[in-house]
Amino acid sequence: MHWLKSLIVIFSLTIGFSTAPPNEQLQGQEKIDFSRQVLPVLSNKCFVCHGPDTNDETDLRLDTAEGLFEDLGGYRAVDKKNPAQSELLKRILSEDDPMPPEDAEKQLTDQEKKLLSDWIDQGATFSKHWAYVAPKKNKPQNDPNSNGSAAIDAFIQDSLAEKQLSLAPIADKNILARRASLILNGLPPEPEVLQNFLDDKSENAFEKYVDKLLADQRFGEHQARYWLDAVRYGDTHGLHLDNKRGIYPYRDWVIRAFNENLPFDEFIRWQLAGDLLPNPTLEQLVATGFVRMNPSTAEGGAIPAEFQAKNNFDRTENFGTVFLGMSLVCARCHTHKYDPIPQREYYELMAFFNSTAEPSMDGNKYIYGPIAKAPKDQQDWDKFAALKKEARTIRQAANTFLSTVRLGGTPEVKAWQNAQGNDLEQVKLIAKPLAFFEGKEFVKDAQAWLKKMQELEKGFTTTLVAKDLPKPRVTKVLHRGEYNQPEGEPLSPGVISVANPLPKDAPKNRLGLAQWLVAKENPLTSRVLINRVWQRVFGDALVRTPEDFGLQGQQPTHPELLDWLAVEFQESGWNLKYMLKIMVMSKTFQQSSAWRPDVDDPENKLFARGPSFRLDAEVIRDIALWGSGLMANERGGEGIKPYQPPGMWKALAHPGSNTKNYVADKGQKLYRRSLYVYWKRTSPHPMMTLFDAPSRESSCVRRSRTNTSLQSLGLLNETQRVELARKFAERIIEGNSDEGKRLDALYLQLACRLPNKLETSVCEKLLSQMKTRYESSEKDALALLSTGEAARNEKLNAAEVAAWTQVIITVLASDASILLY
Repeated sequence: MHWLKSLIVIFSLTIGFSTAPPNEQLQGQEKIDFSRQVLPVLSNKCFVCHGPDTNDETDLRLDTAEGLFEDLGGYRAVDKKNPAQSELLKRILSEDDPMPPEDAEKQLTDQEKKLLSDWIDQGATFSKHWAYVAPKKNKPQNDPNSNGSAAIDAFIQDSLAEKQLSLAPIADKNILARRASLILNGLPPEPEVLQNFLDDKSENAFEKYVDKLLADQRFGEHQARYWLDAVRYGDTHGLHLDNKRGIYPYRDWVIRAFNENLPFDEFIRWQLAGDLLPNPTLEQLVATGFVRMNPSTAEGGAIPAEFQAKNNFDRTENFGTVFLGMSLVCARCHTHKYDPIPQREYYELMAFFNSTAEPSMDGNKYIYGPIAKAPKDQQDWDKFAALKKEARTIRQAANTFLSTVRLGGTPEVKAWQNAQGNDLEQVKLIAKPLAFFEGKEFVKDAQAWLKKMQELEKGFTTTLVAKDLPKPRVTKVLHRGEYNQPEGEPLSPGVISVANPLPKDAPKNRLGLAQWLVAKENPLTSRVLINRVWQRVFGDALVRTPEDFGLQGQQPTHPELLDWLAVEFQESGWNLKYMLKIMVMSKTFQQSSAWRPDVDDPENKLFARGPSFRLDAEVIRDIALWGSGLMANERGGEGIKPYQPPGMWKALAHPGSNTKNYVADKGQKLYRRSLYVYWKRTSPHPMMTLFDAPSRESSCVRRSRTNTSLQSLGLLNETQRVELARKFAERIIEGNSDEGKRLDALYLQLACRLPNKLETSVCEKLLSQMKTRYESSEKDALALLSTGEAARNEKLNAAEVAAWTQVIITVLASDASILLY
């Protein structure tokens, strides 16, 4: 062994390793954090052979304290008393029998070897992966007594101070107005709203402005699409025929939930288990469409038992991404190689979903399995809400009467008592009427109410909902994930043990699963959700792999801030609007987004400048719709079909599909907000796909942001873009008789600022060229102005409108319109 010690000394001299015991470490050496520095290295380079999926119990495990420190027969992987004798250190430095082996795909770098050596020298402290430890609300060093937005800034300034940096200057007021409006509502502010904010010189002007944005109905429409991406919402089955399915009331419920600021723990509980709540309301039933969102099929030759398994795989893995920020796919076939998720626990988690009552094959039908009848659009939801409020008043009158009389145990009384807690059902008993209510004024009110409710219900549509079978299905581990190879004993529903245990009083069903998720002890849920909220506000998340909080994911850029936000989210009563408000009210958010030459941080991981990124597909389309004045105000309802190139659905569709032929809508439906675009999973709208919208065949919690020449071609030439630009041009011309003010008006509306010198010069040159072209060819002008269904204003000069159309379509495709800055 003498030669090995000599080898270690040689390595120590050449690449700076220290073999001194912990008490002889150099003063000032940075303390190594096992969870954030060492564990990721072990996971990435070692766990594939020495991690959770190590099959032989005698093999070395490096993912547990026992494996790292136990006596392995006269030696230890890590020897705290004699660091130089640690087998791990010997093997990573060995030339004869190195680890990882020479043929391994991933090798340790010299810096990683030094990190492991320094960690052993410092005493080899072991801790769990940071994401599996419940978040704690630490105080920022910069301002320990700060709260809300100030606390966010203090945490950011803590990290900046380490690099002798500070926050960037606050952006101009007009830029902040546009930025906040786009983040919260997905549209720039209306010109008059912007001007009112600019004119408001009070100290809390920005806060008042933000409060108005949060109260706007457009808030829910914008925020809902992030959730729909995550839960893979689609208007079609998603597989084989990819036929229509009836589930859009779920989308409309999500919008209402965001607008009404339903506490997020309730938002989760209703979706996972609204049907299991006592006396569930219609809203709670509709919310369970979340459980039914999995792609499904009735393909000829498909085996029902196989798709029973596949449907549940999809639900389980979607659950992992959306709520746990974990990829569970590996554990379907074997214990996870990197994260502590035994295969058995994957199937225990799957057992929560295995007893839902719908058939495994969808029959290619619009309706299959349990359904509820629900309002067909947001207008009918509003009417339904008003009738619910009226029912509550009638019921209170009945209860007041009942408190003054004594009733026996007649069937009528029992029926009334059984409906307690359900306003709608009790008022329908009143309206019969029951004998003991006869002649009372509230009976007449109930009968009038019932007629209105019955009339409203005639227009209801259907939506897929969740329901459990009376007798649960048997769930077993499936060998290598094969549906026809169950093994072992039947499993009870269970949760991932690396997190918190299932609460003692929680039932072993989807309702209990929801209680587990939102329990204070759960280390993942609030972190995962608030990380994605930060991402939508700042463009990038604190954990830049929001889909993976596991050992293969990235470390948080600001771990203490992430934990503070997670706990604050819980303590606020899971109040999403509050969390968004403190984020956009922070100085961190309000910083100028201009590039800082004094900061070497191209990915803005320090958040030393304001957010700046290309807007999402839906927002890019909606801005043009809004600017044109054509945007329809109708909310909710069945998905709409704007223009798209012919034949796209047919090219990808089965001949028997009822979605093989795409027929664009007419009239106002063409101008509905992009949230309502019909989502065919096997062929989403091409302009959505072009700008990185997901297919929603699987969960997406982080969209890509690509830049291609095809995007420019689409922005400049797509039918609806041209149509919207020409209607926008008419608005600009009609609203500004002074031609010199039109360009200013255009930029104020789209960018909330005046054009700069370069923009002015380019646009004026383009306008001049286009006027010359269209004045010499009325035919070309009219051809351009005939694009799309919207009628042109024939009172305006065709050449002038055509010229301004080309200017506007160019500006709509420029950074001034498609970027948040």
